Amino acid sequence: MKWLGIAIASIALAVAAQQPRVGQAFQPAPIQPAAPAPPPEPPPGQYLGVASCASSGCHGSTHPLQTTRVLQNEYYTWLRNDRHASSYNVLFNAVSARIARNMRLEKKPYQEKVCLDCHSTNVPAQLIAGMVDAEDGVQCEACHGPASGWRARHTDQGWTHQQSVAQGMIDLHDIRVRAHVCDRCHLGSAEKEVDHELIASGHPLLAFELDNYSESMPAHWHPNDTHGVPAWAIGQAVAFRDSMNNLARHARGEKWPEFSDMSCTNCHHALEPSSIWRQERGWPERAGLPAWSPQHWAVLRLILAKAAPSTRAQLDDAVARVASRVSRMNDPAGVATAADEARQLVESAIPRVASLTWNEPDVRAMMVTIASDREFILRSDVHSAEQVALALQSLASVLTRRDPRLAASPMMKAIDTLFVDVRDRSAYDPNRFAAHLDELRAVL
Repeated sequence: MKWLGIAIASIALAVAAQQPRVGQAFQPAPIQPAAPAPPPEPPPGQYLGVASCASSGCHGSTHPLQTTRVLQNEYYTWLRNDRHASSYNVLFNAVSARIARNMRLEKKPYQEKVCLDCHSTNVPAQLIAGMVDAEDGVQCEACHGPASGWRARHTDQGWTHQQSVAQGMIDLHDIRVRAHVCDRCHLGSAEKEVDHELIASGHPLLAFELDNYSESMPAHWHPNDTHGVPAWAIGQAVAFRDSMNNLARHARGEKWPEFSDMSCTNCHHALEPSSIWRQERGWPERAGLPAWSPQHWAVLRLILAKAAPSTRAQLDDAVARVASRVSRMNDPAGVATAADEARQLVESAIPRVASLTWNEPDVRAMMVTIASDREFILRSDVHSAEQVALALQSLASVLTRRDPRLAASPMMKAIDTLFVDVRDRSAYDPNRFAAHLDELRAVL
């Protein structure tokens, strides 16, 4: 009873303390405002900007942490060493200014959509939920996909890569997807491309090979089985497929003929003895007419001979129809039909290319096959020779990673010579390139 009396007295004192004194108005205790609700997460498909990935505990460490399945220094690798991070800056140089002037663009290159589409992460304003700045160049989401649907969840316990992909992440682990993502800028797509007008205005001609270019980037990934020869082989198939998509689209559009689909050297060559090889070789159709460039077929045909021989035979015929109809210049419907047929054929063969296994003898055998393809080289163009050189370098890199001593071998010196041959496209001579291929085959 004593403790009960003390408790009642304590309550009474507490109540009395809250009562107003005589002559003083009653003032209730202030009500604390509720904490504001966190802003709702933006829906999937929204771009949050590179800063959303850059905290030191996520992808912004200054050095690899080796504590998770990712390196966690991806942001600094990109910022310091990756040319994608500085792609916007080139729009301020003299070459870009000249291109804009020649194209009669109204604004500066760094303000024009035709430039920003490839040199920055240029997405519609309604898809931006964070800070996406053109100065960031080609930032994380340009390749990995808009992050709003998965950024906040992808580190949760039990959250899977497949769940992130379902929420908008681009599945770059799938080589076919990765190749197509790269092709959108490096080869062109319906949204953006380096067409003949850009090239004629001074934009550099583009050459691309998936594995070669990927391995020349500063790696922000662990070595894995989606690089090396599989990326090279599948990248060749996807590049051909995407080039056929572009060709068919051009033929069905208002831009036909689109000369970026064609071999530059059929029209652009000096009328002097240094280029007499063109007259000696002759022309596939009428002399001097533009011709389709077989650059994306040059190496793929050799891969398909290994992966899908029957499809290779069908594609030989389909490619011949593409080349013939392009050269006529006046049959865009036929061009589109032939390109669609070739695209469908290679699409059906991509799974078989992806299923190939490559050991060291396989790699060496493919290099010998490419180096032995003299007749094709002699009747094709400099762009095809570039693809051959890039392919041989990619395959040789696989061998040198296994045996670093090969980096100083006659094999690599012979491949370096091939790049010298194609460095100046206007001075390219297929006879010289074929002779250097013979030298490479001899040392393989």
